[in-house]
Amino acid sequence: MSYQAYITASQPIPRTIRSWYLNGRGMDCFGQHDQPSNEELPDIGADELLTRVDAIGICASDAKMIRLGDTYPLFHGRDLVANPQRLGHELALTVVRVGAALVGQYRVGQRLGVQPDVYFRGERRAIGSMIAGGYTEYMTLDERILRGDAGSYALPVADSLSYAEVALSEPWACVEAAFRPFRRLNLLPSGLLWISGHSDDFDLDMRLPSRLVVASDISARTSEQLAQRQTPVITADGLDAALTAQRYAEGAGIDDIILFEPTARQIEAAQQALARRGTLTIAGLSSPGFAGIDIGRIHYDFSGIMGAAQPSLAAAYGEKSSRSELRSGGVALVHGAGGPMGQMHIQRALSLEHPPRVIIATNRGLGRLRALEARFAPLAAQRGVEFRAISPREDPELLEATVEALGGCDDILMIFPSPPETQRMPDLLRTGGVLNLFAGVPPGQQIRLDIDRILRDGVQIIGSSGSSLADQARVLKQTAAGKLDSASIVSAVGGLGAVKSALAAVNARRFAGKIVIYPALGDMPLTPVSNWSKAAEAALLRKWLGE
Repeated sequence: MSYQAYITASQPIPRTIRSWYLNGRGMDCFGQHDQPSNEELPDIGADELLTRVDAIGICASDAKMIRLGDTYPLFHGRDLVANPQRLGHELALTVVRVGAALVGQYRVGQRLGVQPDVYFRGERRAIGSMIAGGYTEYMTLDERILRGDAGSYALPVADSLSYAEVALSEPWACVEAAFRPFRRLNLLPSGLLWISGHSDDFDLDMRLPSRLVVASDISARTSEQLAQRQTPVITADGLDAALTAQRYAEGAGIDDIILFEPTARQIEAAQQALARRGTLTIAGLSSPGFAGIDIGRIHYDFSGIMGAAQPSLAAAYGEKSSRSELRSGGVALVHGAGGPMGQMHIQRALSLEHPPRVIIATNRGLGRLRALEARFAPLAAQRGVEFRAISPREDPELLEATVEALGGCDDILMIFPSPPETQRMPDLLRTGGVLNLFAGVPPGQQIRLDIDRILRDGVQIIGSSGSSLADQARVLKQTAAGKLDSASIVSAVGGLGAVKSALAAVNARRFAGKIVIYPALGDMPLTPVSNWSKAAEAALLRKWLGE
């Protein structure tokens, strides 16, 4: 095979291919004797594509799946011994065979990116955890991907883009997606609304598009306001969140909850009773004190918690009250910034038309911290942004002292939010500040939060997971236009045989940037690189494949 045959997809297609599978929990259960397994090239149906895997980005979530095995949330207790999973979801693909029903829609040689967060017939079918992923040489795209609920999750890409740029459009899309609202900002149309508590001091001055309102122990004034609406209302005094969900939510949880003057225990129970993307509005003029907030639900289920410390409930809803983007001219903290995703967040912040005035980047180890300074301090100076790099391990009190001197943070991005570290962060936010939980949080993990920070200070805790087709298409467009140097984050490359060592390197935090695997490079070992580009990628492929 030559480089020219490769880029034109005119090389012979093998009958057997190599693939990596996870068949249990832990790195010992990944692969066969530290090697990929051999399997037959898959046949395709009339509605399917056979694609060649050109590049795969190594994601920390892949290492997490291996570590957690069948306890990983998207495996849902799957028996990985009996039903192994092929991981890998940051993909650059080339079409090599087209099913009969897809002729005219796709062509041999067409290059594709893939949005892995697939929804098919109303159910999530994520690539790399529920659909076989890209740690292989060739993979099939079936109707779940090509005819999903959002259309085709395979994105045609320009030939001008490098394979690495296409593969890394997915993690870049996750960074982009973190700044749009994953949570709902208004009551759900045709949803279930539960209202409970002593509501004398508040007005229901917003639309009630719910299919049903369940009212428990509310004031006569609120009852009168509900009676003036067309929404059906059931009065059920004495109900708590769990009973309301059991009786009226049809097993899906409560879509919207409004609690008036609640106790901390009522807040905790209400958050657990929320449906996915549910909203909890806490209205109170007195403080309920500290409550346990499940940050896993905020991250994975996109639940929202809003506060109302004034008579108007309408003021708690909508985009004006629920910021997601970094505050222009504010103070932004990227906590745990030394890895690839942290660096991508810093690069994005510095690329904004109106960036923060101060960016604080933290990392425990000094090596990565100095690398952050070397890479971003000059760019920050060009943008007129003050850049500070802090190691909480080397100087435990410096972060709090720095933030206090700046008057608090407007935005805190938690790149790898452990509960103990997340617990510290609300105290660093100023009024109107946003704590953004970016990476995976173990399900069920809680922090103790002073609810006054939500009620009176307007602090928000938000989370995101994955990205959408639109997010990824936007990143690909920005990259093709030269507005985003997405491949500059690459720190190491290797062939398909290096997947396991690449995952071990992620666990060991060996490289600050992303690792990209090129299956065509076979057993090329994991190799550090710098200033990665399309030209460097092409030179490497020519070296291994020949002209």
